[in-house]
Amino acid sequence: MPLSLRRRRLVALGLLSAGALVTLGAVLLPYRPVIVSGAQPPPGPYPMPAAVAGLRLHVFNTGMNRMSALLVGEHRPWRPAPAFVIEHPREGLIVFDCGLSTSVAREGESALPVPMRWLFESRGREGRTLDAQMREAGLEPARARWVIISHLHDDHIGAAASFEGATFIGGLGTAGKVLGLSAPRWREVDFHDTRALPPFDASLDLFGDGSVVLLRGGGHAREDVMALLALPGGPVLLSGDAVVHREWLHSDNVERVAVDSQRAADVRNQVRALLVARPDVTLLPGHELQGAPGSRGDVTLHHPEWFKAEAWPLSH
Repeated sequence: MPLSLRRRRLVALGLLSAGALVTLGAVLLPYRPVIVSGAQPPPGPYPMPAAVAGLRLHVFNTGMNRMSALLVGEHRPWRPAPAFVIEHPREGLIVFDCGLSTSVAREGESALPVPMRWLFESRGREGRTLDAQMREAGLEPARARWVIISHLHDDHIGAAASFEGATFIGGLGTAGKVLGLSAPRWREVDFHDTRALPPFDASLDLFGDGSVVLLRGGGHAREDVMALLALPGGPVLLSGDAVVHREWLHSDNVERVAVDSQRAADVRNQVRALLVARPDVTLLPGHELQGAPGSRGDVTLHHPEWFKAEAWPLSH
């Protein structure tokens, strides 16, 4: 290899390493709240898409996570890692997020790449991954036609390999980042030219019938996608980690988990406004299952006893 080329590569590697160290160093500073007020959305009322007969939602929990105090402060309870399956009367099975992987179920956070393994604890159990629970429920993973990925963090893509026959849908920059799937198996959502669905500033009606409307996030991770479901019993918002949990929603502290603090606060305010104006909307955050509707005919909670930390081994 010519000396000049070798030198350029070494310099580039050095810059990448320096960048990683700077990022990690920023995270390792003593925790302080990140208070961002955010922009206020336009006032309501906020019309929602009409309910779609035959649409159903299945709710699963695939394990428990606990964030590092470096990211969220001293209050860091174990929180669920849910995944969802939508039964559509025309489109069949649609997965929203894939939960924890079998490797995490076996090895905990040590199965995750650095620095993720340093920044949160993760617990699952073999036989309780999303694909295993779907089979137990009679929802064969091979029947899934669509998989919506809210964002590319490991605890949301763990069982993705079980859905190789599906078309994956994600935000910009997600194609090929899971399973190495090529572009024809991916549909990247670009919200640039889409319509607002107040209080949200960008939306995409995925199937053209109002059943599953994708909403732009972009604060927790740049590719954040949420999904608004027009269920017969009332709308349900699957937020992914655009809303990590309700405690996060009710504070102006966006913590250290957001890649874009301002955008995270803007999206938080949009969800806040929706829930105030439309109490009929059920929010299912990225890491909370308390409040999931268990008495509706269009929502099925699978093993609700697994929604609590006590149901999972918290040490390896």
